[in-house]
Amino acid sequence: MEGRAVEVSSTGATRREEVKVLYIAGWGRSGSTILGRILGQIEDFFSVGELRYVWDRGVVENRLCSCGVPFMDCPMWREIIVRVLDVDGDLNAEELIDLRERGLRTRHVLLTPTRDRLQTRVARMAPYVQTLEKLYRAVQSVSQSRVIVDTSKFPSYAYILQNIPGITVYLVHLVRDPRAVAYSWALRRKPELDRGETTGDLMTPHSLVGSSLTWNEWNFAIEKTWRREPERYIQLRYEDFVRSPRTAVRDILRSIGEGEVGVPFSDEHRVSLEASHTFSGNPNRFHSGTVKIEPDEEWRQEMSNAHRATVTALTLPGLVRYGYRLWP
Repeated sequence: MEGRAVEVSSTGATRREEVKVLYIAGWGRSGSTILGRILGQIEDFFSVGELRYVWDRGVVENRLCSCGVPFMDCPMWREIIVRVLDVDGDLNAEELIDLRERGLRTRHVLLTPTRDRLQTRVARMAPYVQTLEKLYRAVQSVSQSRVIVDTSKFPSYAYILQNIPGITVYLVHLVRDPRAVAYSWALRRKPELDRGETTGDLMTPHSLVGSSLTWNEWNFAIEKTWRREPERYIQLRYEDFVRSPRTAVRDILRSIGEGEVGVPFSDEHRVSLEASHTFSGNPNRFHSGTVKIEPDEEWRQEMSNAHRATVTALTLPGLVRYGYRLWP
């Protein structure tokens, strides 16, 4: 399959085509996987899932693609990695993982006082950053997509992508009530199906306090970075998304300049999801068929008053900022 990454300008000079990435950012358990899957059903859109984890969960651990086969056995992902290897000649996944983990963390984005210092950190990650550009170009070429949908969520990873020449990032800042998020992380253990259904492994939990503090850190870091780019920043509350999902998706498309392209909804809440090649994320990425998008409100009945009060106290500024009631 021939790619489209290189074009010839009217002057005869060769230039590299822009890679357009629609990045979904925000603390986990906020609906990023289902939103990413819906967007990935649109013609010329391709949802990669959480591409930040491609080197560890994909190349090293060989976890399952949502098509049901191990990452390195999936024809789509195998071809993408082969194209990255063809460019590099060698690929040290362990080194790339180390650069990612040491180079830039969300706390650096939030607490580093100047942009110059952040840029210095990114510059030290040069091999990782260069490989990322090759990776996204390979995804665009193999999938023949116009827009890559990435649900990696990390503010730090979004910052790196934002600073790669040739990649244009549009960011959806997905926010959910921190009490719902904390309840899901601490009290609702989900199976980790990308290791196989028979392993019995569960996704790593986070305490109520840990989830609350991370919710603060990630949301404030996203705003700090992206408020300078209002034309490429979309803020969306989970509660508004599940209330009117088709409308929310159409609003996102208009915001990124894609207009009224077809969306796979049969009505405001029902969407048809086909099997795809999303990598890493919520276990619902393995399910296909018609899905009804509706609010997950279990926390309102099951979360104790003490737990609610704890999370409310820890996230008070954000609750007010994003329009949540202090005692729902």
